Amino acid sequence: MDLDSVLIGEDSVIPRARYTSAEFAALEFERLWSRVWQVACREEEIAEVGEFCEYLLGDQSILVVRSGPDTVRAFHNTCLHRGTRLADGAGRFHDSCIRCRYHAWRYDLDGKLVEVVDRDEFEPMPPDTGLKPVQVDRWGGFVWVSLDPGAPPLVEYLDPLPALLAPYQLHRLRMRTYLSTVLPANWKVAVDAFNEGYHVQGTHPQILPWTDDVSLDYEPLGIHSHYGRLPNARRELRPSPRLGLSEGEYDEGEILESFIRGLGGLFYKDERALVEEIRATPQDGATMLSRYQKGRRALLAARGVAVEDFADDQLTSANDVYFFPNMVGPIYPGIAIVFRVRPNGIDPDSCIKDTWFLEWPQEGDVPKRAQRRFFSDWTERDWGEITNQDYANMEHVQMGMKSRGGAGLRLNRRQEVNIMHMHRVIDRYLTADT
Repeated sequence: MDLDSVLIGEDSVIPRARYTSAEFAALEFERLWSRVWQVACREEEIAEVGEFCEYLLGDQSILVVRSGPDTVRAFHNTCLHRGTRLADGAGRFHDSCIRCRYHAWRYDLDGKLVEVVDRDEFEPMPPDTGLKPVQVDRWGGFVWVSLDPGAPPLVEYLDPLPALLAPYQLHRLRMRTYLSTVLPANWKVAVDAFNEGYHVQGTHPQILPWTDDVSLDYEPLGIHSHYGRLPNARRELRPSPRLGLSEGEYDEGEILESFIRGLGGLFYKDERALVEEIRATPQDGATMLSRYQKGRRALLAARGVAVEDFADDQLTSANDVYFFPNMVGPIYPGIAIVFRVRPNGIDPDSCIKDTWFLEWPQEGDVPKRAQRRFFSDWTERDWGEITNQDYANMEHVQMGMKSRGGAGLRLNRRQEVNIMHMHRVIDRYLTADT
């Protein structure tokens, strides 16, 4: 492949081949996925010594293992004998060893080879023989891996997100729901859909009466980005300006109720009850939004959620954060939805999307392991109206990308700036050795 033909030029046009070409996908595996840090799992998925998770990326399998109470290791998931994959999915290694299912070679949880059946019939092996390690680190309750032995330190790679997200204390959240599915689109199509609000008026017109999709802010952050009503923005209860409604032509209470209802159950029942109470008891001198924010602060604090570092407007505004290259999602105080997107094998026309609902644990709750639910076809499940619309869109996007009647992609310079930023960062990885 002619690399120059798929890079973004001075005209800022994005070649469609970046979404459709098997050669470009191979280039991404060689120069992008092999170098970045990416989330393999949540720490609570490997809470006990001996527990493991497999992380699949293209044709590579990475094994993440809790080898000690405060030690996590990662290895290339292949036996040194005949190459067998050592484990799949998630589970626990018993007897503190990783045992190959084929010829019963055994490794300890630190990856060292500790048993070879009929060892005397093999050539002498160095005493330190073991599984090839993969770079692993932890931040925010996530376990991160990198296939690049020379990858920068994780906190350096994530900068400035750790400081920005520190008040949310993501490490204290626990996974409530784990859903995975295969989408008929390139991984970037899926990331794009959750990294801008410009599509709301076209894809989700039913929510325009209760959301201001025009006044969202967008901001690159190092190699990452975020958008939403960012920390310095002031939230208001108003519909989309696209509807042309004036003050007095809409009901703030209906907007607030719809806002809560539209979050797909992330807000607790008592918060919905709070909205009902506010609507039923008007109070002079205070806006409906400010009363809700005050009430929500008290409710979150009563549950133990740390809210002291948040302004009132942040309590009712999502910070939609994009972790380069493949994780994005809205984060609120005490709750978050995280989307992790990966290529599905080496196929440029499909991807795997994981949806994680995270919430602040309640005092006295017994920790429960979220059940992994996988849908090989996204239409096997009702994801809710908004997500169904997003997923249905993606197949049309992927098919349309292949049309001979279209030129490169031209993005909105404000509302799609995060997508352009992502592509330019990808280009930095693709050209790093050229």
